[in-house]
Amino acid sequence: MSNQAYASTRAKARRAKLLPEEAYGQLMNMELAEIARYIQDLEYRKDIDRHGSTLRGADLIETALMENLSMSWGDLIGFCNGELKKNVEAYADKFRIENLKALLRGIYQGMTADEISKIVSPLTEKDKEQYARVAEGKNLQEAIEQLEGDPYQSVLREALEKRKTDSMQPLEDALDVAYYDGLMKRIKTSNAADDAYKKFVKIEIDIANIKTAMRLRHRGVEGHPELFIDGGDIDVDALVAAQNVGEIMNGIEGTPYHEYLENGLGNIEEPNLNGAVSALEEYIAKESKRFSYLYPVSILPILDYLLRKQREVKNLRAIVRGKDLGLTKEIIEELVVT
Repeated sequence: MSNQAYASTRAKARRAKLLPEEAYGQLMNMELAEIARYIQDLEYRKDIDRHGSTLRGADLIETALMENLSMSWGDLIGFCNGELKKNVEAYADKFRIENLKALLRGIYQGMTADEISKIVSPLTEKDKEQYARVAEGKNLQEAIEQLEGDPYQSVLREALEKRKTDSMQPLEDALDVAYYDGLMKRIKTSNAADDAYKKFVKIEIDIANIKTAMRLRHRGVEGHPELFIDGGDIDVDALVAAQNVGEIMNGIEGTPYHEYLENGLGNIEEPNLNGAVSALEEYIAKESKRFSYLYPVSILPILDYLLRKQREVKNLRAIVRGKDLGLTKEIIEELVVT
């Protein structure tokens, strides 16, 4: 039996403890030590204390943030029962996908197993053991072979065999396609809340496809229909056929994405892709919040909290790592989504 009322209430209580938007402006004016002290007063004290004797600076804060994120997602899944738990677990595969991408990207970039361990956040002990094995891989093929029993191993094997360039992108896009294909097949639409949940997932698919199209066309790469996800509301064939960013914008005119992208892209001749991605993520944030208030006793407030928590950690990591690398405040602000 599902316990939507209880789980939704727990999610909303946790949502209320997240950082307010105005806090990010304050954090951008702080030094790393000040940021560490600031977030200790939130939910991150235990995580910082756990690693305070072995790590310092940005590494300490980033490790604490990632551990807290996995704990938060794991806790919310634990609050759920019955069909709701199955649905939240299915959606939480998004988190595992992000971990797999981080693992493989780390290996691709020649990072050590220790360095890779700091950028992943396993949800379970089983995931933790598996990620440790994968991180020891000397190349992508070795790493993928360590995913024995993982449902995404065959997806990655095929993507690695078929990729035509020395790039991580075909593997990452193949993971997204497989994830959303499986998620859409799971969603049952027996009531208005389920319909809204499906609509929200369709929005995520549309935005993933727009990002893929913009990234490819900005690099002058045409076609590649296999990298796009079926199931959204935007015509995938139109995105595949678009020759440049301008044609993508023409193809989505009249959709709510157009206005957000227009603001984020700036000059269409020299598009700001970071700004575009941030604008699209802001749209997702707005929609998850809207759906959670429209259907307060459903899976939607739970997903809204999970996504907000993930966004908080991503924003804090962008600020911390940006300061550590000496990026300007303007560049860091571009990476933060509120």
